[in-house]
Amino acid sequence: MFASGFRILPRHGLYGAINLLGLGLGVAVFLTMMLIVRYEYGYDRYVPDASHIYQVDDDFRPAGRAPYQASYMSFVSVPFMEQDFPEISQAVRVVEKPAPVRVGAVLERDTVAFTDRNFLSVFALPLLEGDKATALDGPGKVVLSASMARKYFGTVHAIGRRMRIDNSGDEEVVSAILVDPPPNATSDFRIVTVFPSSWLKEWPFNNWGSQWGHVWLRIDDAAAVPRIAAGLHGYPYRHPGTWKESLVRFTYGDGGLVLVPLRAVHFHNASIGEGGASRRLIDILGLVGLAALATAIVNYVNLATARSGLRAREVAMRKVLGATRAALVVRFMGDAIMLVGVSVLVGLALTELSLRWVNMLGGWNVAFEWGFVLPVSVLIVLVVGVVAGIYPALVLSSFRPVAVLAASRMPAGGRIESMLRSGLVVLQFGFAIVLAVCTIVMTDQAAFVRALDRGVSKDGVIAIDALMDASLTARQAEIMRRLAEVPGVRIATRSNMYAHHVNSADNFRRPGDARLVPVHWGRVAPGYFEAIGARLVAGRLFDEHQGNDYHADPQHEGMDINVVISRLAAERFGFASPQAAVGQVVRPDQADRPCCRIIGVIDDIRFGDVHEAMQPLLYLGRTGSFEDAVVIVRYDGASQAEEMARLRSAWAGIAPDVPFSAQEVSDIFADDFRSDQNYGMLFGIGSAVAIGIACLGLFGLSSFNVSRRRHEIGVRKVLGADRRQVLMLLVGQFLRPVMIANLIAWPVAWLFMSQWLSGFDQRIALTPWPFVIAAGGAALIALLTVLGQSARAAANPPAASLRAG
Repeated sequence: MFASGFRILPRHGLYGAINLLGLGLGVAVFLTMMLIVRYEYGYDRYVPDASHIYQVDDDFRPAGRAPYQASYMSFVSVPFMEQDFPEISQAVRVVEKPAPVRVGAVLERDTVAFTDRNFLSVFALPLLEGDKATALDGPGKVVLSASMARKYFGTVHAIGRRMRIDNSGDEEVVSAILVDPPPNATSDFRIVTVFPSSWLKEWPFNNWGSQWGHVWLRIDDAAAVPRIAAGLHGYPYRHPGTWKESLVRFTYGDGGLVLVPLRAVHFHNASIGEGGASRRLIDILGLVGLAALATAIVNYVNLATARSGLRAREVAMRKVLGATRAALVVRFMGDAIMLVGVSVLVGLALTELSLRWVNMLGGWNVAFEWGFVLPVSVLIVLVVGVVAGIYPALVLSSFRPVAVLAASRMPAGGRIESMLRSGLVVLQFGFAIVLAVCTIVMTDQAAFVRALDRGVSKDGVIAIDALMDASLTARQAEIMRRLAEVPGVRIATRSNMYAHHVNSADNFRRPGDARLVPVHWGRVAPGYFEAIGARLVAGRLFDEHQGNDYHADPQHEGMDINVVISRLAAERFGFASPQAAVGQVVRPDQADRPCCRIIGVIDDIRFGDVHEAMQPLLYLGRTGSFEDAVVIVRYDGASQAEEMARLRSAWAGIAPDVPFSAQEVSDIFADDFRSDQNYGMLFGIGSAVAIGIACLGLFGLSSFNVSRRRHEIGVRKVLGADRRQVLMLLVGQFLRPVMIANLIAWPVAWLFMSQWLSGFDQRIALTPWPFVIAAGGAALIALLTVLGQSARAAANPPAASLRAG
């Protein structure tokens, strides 16, 4: 049954190559994109009973300000929720943070999940060794994943072994070994230990207003979820703790707490600006895959039906020799399925080759899953084979042998068939143009973000966050002094405000003004503004010779502490200009906090990523030690790699118990555009493949149509048409569907990109140029595709065309 299919390939080499390559590329794009979508939608699928686990978010809806959500929150609500909602089976608090981990001479920095003792009752993660009931039933116990056990002990059989976490005084005992989580896990639970008892007295455990960790609930009764969700709305008003109702209302407004299902957290966190992946982009990638496959199928079916007329004489001869219609249908269907099968094999090979590159590009760890790929491939073979083979099988098998053998020309189909093929070409190029527009817009936005003025210097500045380790707090001054002596270091200072990290926020007000203004604030040591390259717009910066500028503890010393604010903060406070703010006083809403006198205003600084709104900033001068401080180093005279190596070497002698951890500020900011740039590259690849497939189909159809119209071309030339007129006629006919495709593609691309750009606080304008460039590029490629064949047909002498026709 398949023998004739194999004979078609060498007999019609161009036709076979176009079909195999076009469908193979489409299958490869489809499988690659579907594996990415499967990976992203599979986040946290490994967690047992994931459908019963919910993340609790703070939902802020203050009057007069934009609403927002935060997954990091205070823990004060947990005991009350367990009392107020009996349907909550378990509630657990989790803080994930990088911490030093030491085993013997091995010292590393890994993410550690600090949590409650009932953690494994909420997250019933599978164990290789140990007992869930006792694994975390008290302090001094730690649970490791298999990979962490091998990393620190060289074996998964590590129960009873000891390790030191977070430079605590006592070693902890390994009590259980977890099965390694997959790479698509939202939370990092590879090292899990119980909260130190000292933490339970910290502010986040007893008050609202902190963004410290996550709260997870296990709710086994699904019917109770709506009632719990309704009860959590406005929950801070029911249990305000030490907060006044006015402060709760200002902070939460009409908000409260909300539930987010565990399986939805990955996409939800991206929607609120806390990592994860954009569901919209992942869905679009899925549509790219589906559309690429659809385009390839359309291309394949188009060529198959167009070329089927070439086998009309073969069918007639088979019927003369006794072949039945049923036998012919089976043969045609078999040929089609065989050719599709070969194309799918090509697609599978391309998919496996592309995954490594795609993983590097997108930061994924997508595997080539045969359990998913194989049944999908078989389904593609069957569906496409049937769709591609059914039309020629039914039509050709119905031809009458006498009429076909007596005709001088092969059957070419009617007007409806010609319109159908043109419509399919329109769909192919429409999809390709949409992807091309998306690629151009995403690339332009990434370039815009890369060149965006952040208000600070990006190059030549390193942030050493290893200083945040609590064991180093008392030694900060000494550490700064020694780091300042490292060759190449021009300025070494400290702050808890740096790129992608603004630690604290409070409500401030001007005296006599009841209006509260939320402001992000932090502490800075001498040299900070010079190190980051902040631009002064009014007043002055902190001066060590001015008594009220720097304090050992600016939260509790004296009145009228001097502060520096940003331009946006001055605007939010209602000052007419930055100059008008200098010398004025603002104060925190808490009565026990000192007043803050503004001595200077700097230009706005964007510390968060570009999806977040610009934040108003306020700086306090600090000479003493403070929590969450990082080292800010400005260097020159050396490359980034050289200076980082020098700092690492110096750190080993300064703080041997704390692993060195640092990052160039330019690299931190690069994260803002890298993922969007990579998505743009994926769209670019998709659009290139789509245009390539569409052009392959257009080339095949143009070759077929030109050969069919040779007699017509000869007649036109006999009647006086010149070469240019014939060429314009053929080229115009082939390019018309490409032009029509723009009418479909432009509105769709505009809708996609306008929604995508709305997620950025600062973004490019959506101008006509990406649409014009995509349309022009598609038209030019299509023109080059058909020009050669059309030119040859137009140049043929009339006599030759009439003899060939």
